[in-house]
Amino acid sequence: MATPVFSDLREAVRGLLRAPVISGSAILCLALGLGSTTAIASAIDRALLQPPPFRDPGQIVDVYRTAPQGNNWPFSNGTYYDLANNTRQLTGIAAISYGTSLLTLPNDALQEQSLYVTGNLFPILGVRAQVGRLLTPADEDPGQTPVAVLGDKLWQTRFGGDPAIVGKPILLNGQQVIVVGIAPKDFRIPRGGGVLESQLWLPLRLTPQQRASRGSNYLSAFGRLAPGATIGSAQAEMNRLFAGVVAVYPDARGEGVRIAPLQAEAVAAVRTPLLLTFGAVLMVLLIAVTNVASLLLARGVQRRRVTAIRAALGASRWNIMRPVLMESVVLAGAGLLVGLALAWAGVQTIGALAAQRLPQLAGLHIDYRIVGVAVAIALVAAVGCAAAPAWRTLSVDPQSALSGGRGGGMGRDQHRALGALVVVEVALSLVLILGAGLVLKGFSRLTGNSPGFDPDEILTLQATVSRQAYPDSDAKINRFVTPVIAAIEQVPGVAAAASIQLLPYQSWGWNFNIRYEGQPATDMTRLPLAEIRIVTPGFFQVTQQRLIAGRLLRESDDDRPSSQAVAVVNQALVKRDFHGRDPIGARFYFGDTGLTTIVGVVSDIRNVGPYNPPSPELYATYLQGQLGTAAFPIMVRVRHGDPTAIAPAVRAAIRRVDPTAAVTDVQPINDIIALSVGQPRFYLILLGTFAIVAGVLAVAGLYGVLGYSVAQRTRELGIRNALGSSTGGLMRLVARQGVTLVAIGVAIGLAGAVVLTRLLTRMLYGVSPLDLPTWIAASTVLIASGVGATLIPSFRATRVDPLTAMRVE
Repeated sequence: MATPVFSDLREAVRGLLRAPVISGSAILCLALGLGSTTAIASAIDRALLQPPPFRDPGQIVDVYRTAPQGNNWPFSNGTYYDLANNTRQLTGIAAISYGTSLLTLPNDALQEQSLYVTGNLFPILGVRAQVGRLLTPADEDPGQTPVAVLGDKLWQTRFGGDPAIVGKPILLNGQQVIVVGIAPKDFRIPRGGGVLESQLWLPLRLTPQQRASRGSNYLSAFGRLAPGATIGSAQAEMNRLFAGVVAVYPDARGEGVRIAPLQAEAVAAVRTPLLLTFGAVLMVLLIAVTNVASLLLARGVQRRRVTAIRAALGASRWNIMRPVLMESVVLAGAGLLVGLALAWAGVQTIGALAAQRLPQLAGLHIDYRIVGVAVAIALVAAVGCAAAPAWRTLSVDPQSALSGGRGGGMGRDQHRALGALVVVEVALSLVLILGAGLVLKGFSRLTGNSPGFDPDEILTLQATVSRQAYPDSDAKINRFVTPVIAAIEQVPGVAAAASIQLLPYQSWGWNFNIRYEGQPATDMTRLPLAEIRIVTPGFFQVTQQRLIAGRLLRESDDDRPSSQAVAVVNQALVKRDFHGRDPIGARFYFGDTGLTTIVGVVSDIRNVGPYNPPSPELYATYLQGQLGTAAFPIMVRVRHGDPTAIAPAVRAAIRRVDPTAAVTDVQPINDIIALSVGQPRFYLILLGTFAIVAGVLAVAGLYGVLGYSVAQRTRELGIRNALGSSTGGLMRLVARQGVTLVAIGVAIGLAGAVVLTRLLTRMLYGVSPLDLPTWIAASTVLIASGVGATLIPSFRATRVDPLTAMRVE
């Protein structure tokens, strides 16, 4: 049996080489379909299927604080320790807080994001150090020698990957810290839709007084289920423990605790978009397979005589179908090889696009399991491509085929089969084009949301100083922030400079439940939230926000006893809280500092990013705020031109004030804004690419079918020409067939899209899935492309020579 099979395989290769156009087109179609499917399958495997590299990751849970304003909030120190010290359903609860550190090297200074963690974090996760050890509960003691764990990237780039660094001191925040270990390579912790990762892991060291504090919620928490415990039992225990917290601290009324599986939380944000993208790529694969089936059906017409001879000589059904199956296997194999190359390039592109947008895709690559999936898909595709053509070979009538009837051309059934395949391609393509159009419109609406200021001439950067060199808030302000802003404003080309606690479009920042003078202090959690922005007085000159009422912050708004605590609020806060009343002069309670007076109202800017309307927020001045940080984001507005051109001069101005300061993250604010819409842009690029590929394949399939139809109807068209048919009549005859197929395909596609586009709702950002202009535009594009595909075959029909057409083959 092996000899006939290999003989057919060899003959299939020879036959395909004799038809290079059909073979090349089929291989390209399959390569596009298989390559894109393999690339997206790799992304889904990485983001949704591969568990995090922890011990028994299914037992690790996220622990969130819930509040009337939302469900995923951090904890205060006191609440965290109340829960961690009393849980039995969890083997432990670990906490993490964010920070920024200044790493001083012999010839450089670096700002590095730091994560301060409780010593039980690494045991809960079940990870081990590359070199040395990780942090332990004993490291939390404030009286112990300061220690740190380095991330792999920092270890490799700044310390040459030398294991001897373990046990040696580094200068961190002006203090000697002993390196005790190196974290695992690519170590990161999924947290909701993002990840927690750092190059500096430091112990969370709190005094007894700090452990009891409940004034600030900033601790992210993780736990591990105890043996025999479930999510439900852990949730019930947390509810009971938190009820005890509320009984002692009534201010926590209305809050709660939520337990959620870590891996499920990590993939929730990307599951639907990635699965929708996978659905799109499967449509592309189906269109590709349909195209190849069309080509093989058309090619089958050329083989009718050979098939008829085999049938007349008594060949079995298997022997008649085998050549078609072999051709399909050869095409699928070649398409798979080219497709894997395309998939590799696609994975590299997707990985680069997702680097800062989808942390779940970090480390994306194609492994042997995905290659196995690609081989399986190729085999299925081979069978799918060959099924219809192979079945058609069984219906060949030997007497008709050998008599030369119709010139060996296609019959009505073949026309219908090819036409049906084209209709399927057009319908699927329309769904993809329509989906991509809706996502594009949603993305355009998202990026069209005004930031509330002109970002084109603003440079941003971050300056980090040593906490040891500036031990208190006054020192940071008077000896660094104020002189640095003054020095930057002296740089030629600078119009204004300021510092803000958190740059716009990067973070939600800090908020509190705002209580106005005269309101009772009961049940604080029921009070509305206000975002807090600590700025230098020149911030509004940088953003050029409009002053609506009152005045802006001034240099005289300082911390002297005679100075009144003041704040400027935005329009969103006034609209929510004052309902037409004048807010100027109103006072509210701001932490432990007593009453703060509203002195001005400014226009809104989108500090919280483009997805939501501007949040109610207030601006206080550095001169009156308490600074717990040594990292200062700075915004610089230039008079005109590219803001990055002044970056070296700005860096030099900062270094003149403090030569040890680290200056990092130097970039135009437009880059930050672009990054804030990175995820929708990523999905738009993928869907748009697949929609274009699908549309091209569908139009190519239509062109191929009509072109082959013209070739097979040469005799008929020649006779019509000889009998005096007009050029326009011949063109309409052929074009009518193509336009009819496109119209049917569009109608079916529109019906399917009514259901399928509703799945895109989360990716449309306010655009209706039934947005009429988009539907009309998508249908018009595909119809116009389909009509265009009929022009060349229609024109070719008018060029048929009657004498040539009448010759017997």
